[in-house]
Amino acid sequence: MAKKLRALIAVLLCVCLTLGVMSTAAAKAPVDTYGLDRYIEKALAEKEEIKDTINLGINKPKPVFPKIDDVLSDHTGNALTKLISALWQYLEAFLNYIVASIYGIIPKNNNWVDIDDYVSENFYAGHSEFLDAPIEGSVWRLGYSQKSLIPDDFGKRPYIMGGYDIGKVTYSTYDDIKVRTICIDDGSGRGVSAFAVIDTVGFANTDVRKIRELLKDFARENNIVSINIGVTHTHSGFDTQGIWAAQPEQIVKAVSANLKGEKLDTSVDKHLLEVIYTRTAASIREAFYNMEEGEMYFAKKNAAGYFSDKSDPSIFIEDIYRFRFAPFSGGKQTIIANFGAHPETVGLKTDDNPGDVLSADFVYYTEQVINKAGYNFMYFQGAIGSLISANRFLSNDGLRLNRYEQTVRYGEEIGYFILGMSLTEEECRTQVADARRESEGMSQSDSYTLWYEGWVPVSERKLPPVFNVAFKEFTYILDNPLIVTVGKLGMANNIMLLDKDNNICTVTEVGFIEFGTDVKVVVMPGETAPELIIGGSTLTAEGSARGKDFVYPALVRMIDDCDLLTFNVMNDSVGYIVPDNDYGIATLRYIDGELTYNADGVLSFGSTAASTFITEFLTLVREFR
Repeated sequence: MAKKLRALIAVLLCVCLTLGVMSTAAAKAPVDTYGLDRYIEKALAEKEEIKDTINLGINKPKPVFPKIDDVLSDHTGNALTKLISALWQYLEAFLNYIVASIYGIIPKNNNWVDIDDYVSENFYAGHSEFLDAPIEGSVWRLGYSQKSLIPDDFGKRPYIMGGYDIGKVTYSTYDDIKVRTICIDDGSGRGVSAFAVIDTVGFANTDVRKIRELLKDFARENNIVSINIGVTHTHSGFDTQGIWAAQPEQIVKAVSANLKGEKLDTSVDKHLLEVIYTRTAASIREAFYNMEEGEMYFAKKNAAGYFSDKSDPSIFIEDIYRFRFAPFSGGKQTIIANFGAHPETVGLKTDDNPGDVLSADFVYYTEQVINKAGYNFMYFQGAIGSLISANRFLSNDGLRLNRYEQTVRYGEEIGYFILGMSLTEEECRTQVADARRESEGMSQSDSYTLWYEGWVPVSERKLPPVFNVAFKEFTYILDNPLIVTVGKLGMANNIMLLDKDNNICTVTEVGFIEFGTDVKVVVMPGETAPELIIGGSTLTAEGSARGKDFVYPALVRMIDDCDLLTFNVMNDSVGYIVPDNDYGIATLRYIDGELTYNADGVLSFGSTAASTFITEFLTLVREFR
């Protein structure tokens, strides 16, 4: 009898164990779905080979010249192409050495912490496991909120603008500077994720963690597992990084403090930051309390005519992506848009534009159109590279407009485009278009075109309630001497550390998100070159300045079973993320008899930023997939 009882208990235990496994089958162990191991291993091996070239040190700069044999053997171009590439790489190395020698004279910033003493605080990793399918009975939940970030004393004292000229003061505004927030989960019980996007040019990881600190207890009490702060990247907002407030007296003050061994304050406006911290935290709390159940829909439509890339070669992502959350209550729906374009029109001073009036640029006017149609609006900046802009040709329509008026029309037209994506031409005309606006435009210009003319709708699909989110923090060695100089002088608010070799490092984050089962998101802390996502000639030896292939293929070739989106300048601001093989403070290419130039590397954290960030991202994907 006892043997039978033991056997029965064993069977019951096996059944329980099996059911337990079945209940978590949606969160299966990763099996390297995308075959990423081979790519990551190759990238790490190549980085090990070149580690000496990025190990400059802050007080012992050294010239690192390329080997002429390597240049000639690696480059696939003709003899002249190889020669120009070699000369440029030697000039680039010498320029780096000169700048590094200058920053080597500047005393060490006393705010920097030894990497061994650094303690990570207020980092949120997201979910500990990913789902492959919805939990039975689960539904999407989303809450929305927004707050104005214009301080109460705006107009009564000077505030510095960020995006163009150093020291540019503003006292007036065309519109509002906001934070827009969503809290979202899939009803699985694994935790809520918060996303807040600020109308500003950039926001350092240091400041992201300050907002998280304010929400620490709230997050713990309410199972919030991910808190993320992005920016729209408007070039006519406040200077929230301190770079544009750096005056000569600030530099003198910084050097003096470094010499005296004193802590150094960055030049960013502390009062402004406190306003942003508290109001953004309040917006996240409000969005959480506004969460309700509903359905999530997704659509994408080609909008190539509304974007342009001023760099050569021209590479940009042509689609606008739209999420639409419809609550079961029948209440206000939320539209989330994602595309890559610099909001930079209003901030530039020209003959017809003062350039010193605060504005969220086109984002505000896109929101106005979408709000008028009865929706909340959220915008995530896409892969904007260095010079991907709002192409105002289609929205200008031959009208005589100043830069601000162009921005208004562009923003409005993007709003109409987003609303009409899944509608027919007739539905766009009758349900979305502003008949008065179109009539006035046609009366003022013979070349005026209706934005919906020839419109072809796209399908909108419902996404199953699966929301997976994971983030990874890591350190990166800075080897751009200009950025290191900015760090020494306390001009920016990024986290800076010193490693055992006396190299300056920063701490930043990348992320991986899944909406449903076939929409995935690359989250990057800087302005990502689109070719890293979708491919392009600069990833190849033939099309790059250094005559080598980039260590990775485009991400869409590796993660190829989905729509792959990019949320950029999220949780940090690390400048341009350009392919290593095309990196340079001043990049010179001679391809097919044509000489091209850009200076993307000036505002990049270093020569291996792209390969490092993508390696960290793929390592994160590999952990869950």
